[in-house]
Amino acid sequence: MEQTIRAAFVSQVKVVELNVQGKKAASLPPIVHTIRQQGKKQLNDLLQNLFNNTDDALFELADRSQSDQQQEMYFDSMRLIRLHRKEIASNFMRSFYQGFEDAYAPNASDDIEEEEELDADSFSLLEQDELEMTVAVSGIVSKVTSQYSLAVMQLTKRLDFLAKHSTVTERSNPIGPHALSTSFADALAVLEVGIKIRIILMKLFERFVMERLGPVFESANRALIDADVLPDVSSRLKGRHRNGPSAPSTRSATAPDLNPAQGLSPSQGGPAALGTGGGGFGFNTVQSLLAGVRDAQGGGLGVGGSGGGGGLGGTGLGGGGGAGTGLGGIGEGSIVLPTIESNELIHALSRIQREATPERIDINVVPELSDVRSLVLSHVDPESAKALGQADDDTVNFVGMLFDYILNDRNLAIPMKALIGRLQIPIIKLAILDKGFFEKPGHPARALLNELSSAGIGWSSAQELKRDALYDKIESVVLRVLNEFAENPDVFAELLKELREFVTKDSRRSVMVEQRVKESEAGKAKTHGAKLQVQALINQKACGLRLPAEAGKFISDTWSRVMTLQNVKHGEQSGEWSDSVAILDDLLWALQPFSELDEVQKRDAMMDGLTTDIAAGMAEVGCPEDESDVFLHWLESHLQALSANDRAYLEEDERPATAFEETVVEEIVLAAPSLDVELESIEPEFAERIKAITEGTWIEITSDPERVVRCKLATITQPGNNYIFVNRRGMKVLQKNRMELACLLKDKELKLIDESQVFDRALQSVIGNLRQMQRQRS
Repeated sequence: MEQTIRAAFVSQVKVVELNVQGKKAASLPPIVHTIRQQGKKQLNDLLQNLFNNTDDALFELADRSQSDQQQEMYFDSMRLIRLHRKEIASNFMRSFYQGFEDAYAPNASDDIEEEEELDADSFSLLEQDELEMTVAVSGIVSKVTSQYSLAVMQLTKRLDFLAKHSTVTERSNPIGPHALSTSFADALAVLEVGIKIRIILMKLFERFVMERLGPVFESANRALIDADVLPDVSSRLKGRHRNGPSAPSTRSATAPDLNPAQGLSPSQGGPAALGTGGGGFGFNTVQSLLAGVRDAQGGGLGVGGSGGGGGLGGTGLGGGGGAGTGLGGIGEGSIVLPTIESNELIHALSRIQREATPERIDINVVPELSDVRSLVLSHVDPESAKALGQADDDTVNFVGMLFDYILNDRNLAIPMKALIGRLQIPIIKLAILDKGFFEKPGHPARALLNELSSAGIGWSSAQELKRDALYDKIESVVLRVLNEFAENPDVFAELLKELREFVTKDSRRSVMVEQRVKESEAGKAKTHGAKLQVQALINQKACGLRLPAEAGKFISDTWSRVMTLQNVKHGEQSGEWSDSVAILDDLLWALQPFSELDEVQKRDAMMDGLTTDIAAGMAEVGCPEDESDVFLHWLESHLQALSANDRAYLEEDERPATAFEETVVEEIVLAAPSLDVELESIEPEFAERIKAITEGTWIEITSDPERVVRCKLATITQPGNNYIFVNRRGMKVLQKNRMELACLLKDKELKLIDESQVFDRALQSVIGNLRQMQRQRS
């Protein structure tokens, strides 16, 4: 009967899983993608802290346990958790990432409601262990939701506001207490431990992760507020079309009419600029924002310093300012001129594009933005005075602002700016031809720009790119856009596919090289740790003893290598390591004079076995055979003479005249001690910033002005907490400890590189600045 009930429950669960798999893949708004990346780093830090404290907690429980069986359970659990901590963290992060996709997938809210019903109906069918875990999760969710009730509510409403085809609730909120607790409970499935240990781990998760989520919620809410997503959440309610039956209206009586495709109207500062529901916004929104700024500036709009008729001057909407592009608008009171037809504008832009296409691109300097208005006017009929139409002028201005941001983005290397900067004219032309360019986050041209910047994230300088296959490919992509894009945008999709295939093949090689570096560095760190352990052990056992010089040299030069090898190869819990330590003990014991006859007899009896074991150890570390023979012959002779001397003393009550030359064994040094600096000893500001440097993080080092280094953290080795960095080819280029990183941060010679998509960063920055100017005007 029990099996039948259980089977019924499992079959119901499988139905839900199949429904989930059938959902259409979600497209995350760029700001949500940014929040997910930032949340990943914060949660990873909290998880590492959790695992670091788990050992202490379980050890304390083992120490207090009242039976050997309980003690063994805690120690076994500690070992399993150490073995699987990376897998648990990986499963948790995978679930965290998937939570965003699920929350923004079409009909996600329906699936979640179905799951909630399933939980309620099938609760009584759960086995006791599952029931206890469910209760534990519920308790954590209830406590943390109460602790951070306002922050969770605001974050949920803001994430929900950006969801176009689904509803984000506190239960489905991917950064909410329920999603995180459930993800961790599921991640523990890899551990073969009992329910008691699982509950302990859940309580530790509550203490070291869930109760410390305040900064996670705060930074996510802050990012959304900065992106103008419901900055005043209490007075801004959601109003969007949904598929299916219409929902009751949530608009206030005084709210303006909403465009179903855009959410709040642009004049009300709606989220269109941030890509509601997928990173796009209507061109009407762009025009509305530019019109508002034009009005505030007296009719003219310019980017970076030379716009027409009272332009924005040095405000640098694109994020940098001072570019001197002169993308001016048409001011009120200007002479009304005939407008340039769109097809005439496209032909003019195509001629400009052809004329500006070089055979090779100079990647040593950042190009200046083109004064597109002036160039266009010089390429139309010079006999007739004409002006750009307002829509085309707005397109030219807005794309110019985006490229102004990109060319001033400190996260891009100069060679990449030099390449992307060449695409200003083609992108303006594309945006005029296809106004959907702004509202389609997956548009091939936008994806190509993002792919270009991501592929070149590891570039440092032009010098290193002379024989770089990836650079050659990226340059060819840019040149093909300049040469082949006339009016058919299909070329962007074709080049995007080619670039992605090339990057995938190229990255396979770098991943393999990086993996070898990680394994090599892990091996070095392990060997270094083993040497320190052997060094301490030998010094503890032999330092200060009087031994023959030959024995002291053998122990420090040869047997220390044998012990290090056994430690590295088999581990300190192995029989091989224990045997090497026992042989050292036997050797030290046998080399001492004895005052009891049975001790002398014991020495004689163990001599053959001792020399055999030592010979095997020397062979394992590759000692030359003649070297082994010399030492072993000396050892046998010395031990025999030592026994003869001891017997003579014991039988005749006096030592023979034979004298043994002995020296005091000095402290040996096999490896320099690791400079393992705890974060607590570093200034808090820099300690927090070091925590943000996790595996895969790209950084830029500017210690040498002549040589800027961009590299990625491949691994943090133990012992020593050494940070190993590799270049984009996967080769090691840098090794720093925590204190060295703190000094670089303090001297402003190290910065973290933002890996988010460059075009989406540009959109968020430009629209944010335009909205800020609009709010200041109002």
